[in-house]
Amino acid sequence: MCGGVQHFRRTGGLLPGAAFLVAALLSIISAPAFAGAWTRPAGDGLLITSFGHHRFDLGAEGFGYSKFETALYAEYGLTDRFTLTGRLSQETRQRRFQVEQRQGGAPTLRSLSSVSQALGESEIGLRANLLTSGDWVVSAQTSLVRFSADPNPLLGGKAVWGADARLQIGRSVGEAVFMEAQLGRRSGWDGARAETRLDLTLGVRPAEGWRVLAQGYSAWGQNGWGGYHSPFESHRLHLSVIAPLCERLSLQIGVINSVHSDRLAPEQAYMLSFWREF
Repeated sequence: MCGGVQHFRRTGGLLPGAAFLVAALLSIISAPAFAGAWTRPAGDGLLITSFGHHRFDLGAEGFGYSKFETALYAEYGLTDRFTLTGRLSQETRQRRFQVEQRQGGAPTLRSLSSVSQALGESEIGLRANLLTSGDWVVSAQTSLVRFSADPNPLLGGKAVWGADARLQIGRSVGEAVFMEAQLGRRSGWDGARAETRLDLTLGVRPAEGWRVLAQGYSAWGQNGWGGYHSPFESHRLHLSVIAPLCERLSLQIGVINSVHSDRLAPEQAYMLSFWREF
């Protein structure tokens, strides 16, 4: 069977579903969350290879920022109740800006650009099933994360280590629909950045192996440097389709668009991912 990764029930058979694609990058705003509330069966694994192009509106003429991100996400069922998760990403960042030059006494604007590569958001974590009752599942996950010290790509560059803890609640509605909510808290160990996250997902299974996902990623936080702390807020919408390619291999295509941003650069992104179950 191709495609799924989510499990609607732990009894009566395992049905494929969808996990979260994230976030984000975390070197951007708030990262789409890859892990879902459902844990994987013991010995069952998933590998997601994703490619994304992200553009940010810096709100200034002549300035621009974009990045291409390649990421590997994996999860493995240690037992039926505990799932190990991990993510590693690499970013190619492009910045465009203008400088004023004088030639013959008259000022002129010259457009310049720079390209750099860096390790993107990475993490390793453990998800634990706390409760399964009928169509409902409740889990908790904690992760060690490496992410950008500043949520704005214009200022970001320095990476910090921190922790992410979240409560996950999921419910299946028959065999064709599932819903999920994740409430989390992410903070850097240096105290420079902390944010609360709310991730929501609605998944529909129109045909065997297919998934249509509508996901919302929200973040409220405090970013600080030099003793100054500034609040920020971000809400993004992620729409995607997962289609089976062959046995245990699926393709996901999606788009991300900022709905509302306060003190953060609005984002547009295009995503392509390959999901391999093993």
